[in-house]
Amino acid sequence: MENMEALQAFIDDGKPSLAYEILSKLKTHSAATARMTADALRMLGRFDEAIKWYRQAGLTEKDPENKAWLLLGLAACLRTLGSGKRAYKAAVKAGEAARDLEIDELLVAAELEAALALRAQGEFEQSLSGLKDVFNTYLANSDYQGMGYVHWAIGGVYRLQGRLDLAVHEFSRAITLAKKTGDETALGYAYFGLAGASRIAGNIADSEKFYRLADTIFKDSDDTFARAYVNCGLANALRQKGVYDEAFTRYTEADRLYSSINDEPDLGFVKWGLGSILLKRGELKKAFEQFKLAEKLFSKYDEKRGQLLTQFSLACADYLLGNRRQAATRFDRAYKTAQKEGLYTYLESFT
Repeated sequence: MENMEALQAFIDDGKPSLAYEILSKLKTHSAATARMTADALRMLGRFDEAIKWYRQAGLTEKDPENKAWLLLGLAACLRTLGSGKRAYKAAVKAGEAARDLEIDELLVAAELEAALALRAQGEFEQSLSGLKDVFNTYLANSDYQGMGYVHWAIGGVYRLQGRLDLAVHEFSRAITLAKKTGDETALGYAYFGLAGASRIAGNIADSEKFYRLADTIFKDSDDTFARAYVNCGLANALRQKGVYDEAFTRYTEADRLYSSINDEPDLGFVKWGLGSILLKRGELKKAFEQFKLAEKLFSKYDEKRGQLLTQFSLACADYLLGNRRQAATRFDRAYKTAQKEGLYTYLESFT
């Protein structure tokens, strides 16, 4: 029992690598140790592996509340890896269990995860409605950490909608609350959001500054996903700034890190970024190859923005390679899809 409590303490205290070091040496697993393994891997950014452990834990877990929490961990990993529909189903199922069990904390967590899954699917208005409901619950309970997380999540929706002033406001609020609660991880992710929105808005200096602040937080972190994300994000800002050599180096590091955790949707953005630099350098065939790799990665998931960015970039590469008709067809198809989905990706060609 003491060992179990110590393992859980490592996870609760944000030390997943210490927990995983012990858990990975176990020859057999109970539902509890399988769940802790999944939680540790999720915190380490190894979402693909975490999914397998959440499912393994679910096979032997008997307690309905624990089963519901497993579903939420699974949902978080699925949406991060671009499987929004499957994540939503898992979150809804957890919410149904929470209502049956009359556990308010579990219900709010399920409603939050469902709203995030809707965001991942591109159902922005439904996502905003759910997120605002959850925010009001956190506000009533003076849960500043929860409020900050929802500000971050809403900022992400606004960014995807192209409502950049609102996105900047929400991410700034998330930063304020992360500092208030002393949550360094939340602060780092809030910097990610503000840096991304600033970059899309053309404020490259601010974007670079916030990514470098996040890099300071995560550079020695156990969170592989966060380290990959900051390298990719900073590479994006540097690419827009025209600092191609450092950007290429950062993309290459992000490629290595995302590949190590099998995060294919985010790896798609890295391939797209590498292609964009190669396009700027006039290495058209190499750029086209990178865009095709991105296309293949994005095609497996619900990552609509990435799919569209890649199609617009492929159209540009096609045109420069002399394939005018194919380029026009690809661009027109992507433009119509973007309009249908309510995305403004065709206006992000400068990014």
